[in-house]
Amino acid sequence: MNTNRLIHAGFWFGKSDVKEAVRLAEAGVGGFCLYFGTTKEVKELVSLLRQAAPGNLIISADYEYGLGRWHKDAPLLPSNISIGAAGKEDLSYKKGLITARQARELGVDWVFAPNVDLADTPGNPIVNTRSFGKDPALVAAMARAFMLGLADGGCLNCLKHFPGHGSTLSDSHLSLPAVNKSKEDLLSQELIPYEKLLMKTDAIMIAHLLIPALDAENPASFSKAVMGGFLRKELCYKGLIITDALVMKATGGLDPVDAFKAGADILLCPDDPFALMPRLKEEIKKDRTLIDHAISAISEQEMMSVKLKAAKDFICKDCCEEAEKLSAETARLGVCLKGDKPILTPGKTVRFIQPDLSSKEERQFPGFYETLESAGIKLKPYKDGERCNVLIICSAADYAAFSGKINFTQEQKHFINKAVQKSGKSILISFGSPFLDEGVKTDCFLMAGTKTLPFQKTCAEILLGRAEAKGKMPV
Repeated sequence: MNTNRLIHAGFWFGKSDVKEAVRLAEAGVGGFCLYFGTTKEVKELVSLLRQAAPGNLIISADYEYGLGRWHKDAPLLPSNISIGAAGKEDLSYKKGLITARQARELGVDWVFAPNVDLADTPGNPIVNTRSFGKDPALVAAMARAFMLGLADGGCLNCLKHFPGHGSTLSDSHLSLPAVNKSKEDLLSQELIPYEKLLMKTDAIMIAHLLIPALDAENPASFSKAVMGGFLRKELCYKGLIITDALVMKATGGLDPVDAFKAGADILLCPDDPFALMPRLKEEIKKDRTLIDHAISAISEQEMMSVKLKAAKDFICKDCCEEAEKLSAETARLGVCLKGDKPILTPGKTVRFIQPDLSSKEERQFPGFYETLESAGIKLKPYKDGERCNVLIICSAADYAAFSGKINFTQEQKHFINKAVQKSGKSILISFGSPFLDEGVKTDCFLMAGTKTLPFQKTCAEILLGRAEAKGKMPV
């Protein structure tokens, strides 16, 4: 038994060493999770690693937004929050299908999605647009459709982040968040998507969260009570459990071996996989229960490999076109409006603020601005302290791992609210966070949730009176 298969190493293009990755593949790790790079680089690396591996190798990636979030030469798909706002399961299915087809073309087998965390906490810096919304029933329905799309496209799925990362106020990439909810509250909210989808998922990713109601001492990812007791025994889950990335600072330097001993089947992205290999093997040899656990976990991976071999391989000739269609359809149905919709008329001068950019002249959303200008709207950057008839604030504020921040800063809110007081009509547009209007007092708020060109153009068309905001706020 090669216990190295219990380890799935991380590979970061531009940072990780290809030769070391090849050595890991030769040692028989179970797989790799890939980050960044171009689609060409991914394809070449996957081919190299598969040639080096003595057995089956499962390649994974965090393609929640499709491939475009990680690879700049791939199309960005609508965010989950935009899909949730549109409320159409077929859009979520299409997103899963396109994602899987693009992934399989690169050699990626396993997509760590859907994210079934609830978007119920405005200050959460890491869930936000990754969630389908705050309603557990909506999240479960959209996640199920996405999973069907992944399966039809030939990819494995993974529900995350168990038992729910939505109500936290910190980023587990930086520190250990706590979920101070009772077990009953978790069962009535966060855990509903899991209960509905447990029998349909290929794996569950366990979060680096402290949940005192389930285990007052250990993070969920290192907790026998959470994995072995709650998830396995009470919820009757029989499938694979994979840790969230072990390089995240929420682990606080805890030993990955202890995550396996607590019930995890796959150790994802440990800091030093070479050092972990002999220690994990030695620890397993000492305990018959751990030997049985290892045999079961490795067997489950082999079954996943068999499932992958049976799936079709796709050549994504029309994936970019399909991605554009999906984005346009989701924008048509998913942009949400709060407040009164002002209609911009030709000849009007409109001032704009882009808080995400330091340069006032640079245009962050060309599709939005060009659509307005082609209709005869005159656009000028806002100058601090000036009065104006119409003011538009545009932002794509969104989650970013290891940043710990989201939405506007207090300084940005102060600047925006001062500008709003000097304007006749004020419009806030978010091509990212659905909570961007927290603490900002504008006349209307357009929530797009995604920054692709179709969403930019749709927002402009709504302001010109040519389209309606048909989405329903999912938060």
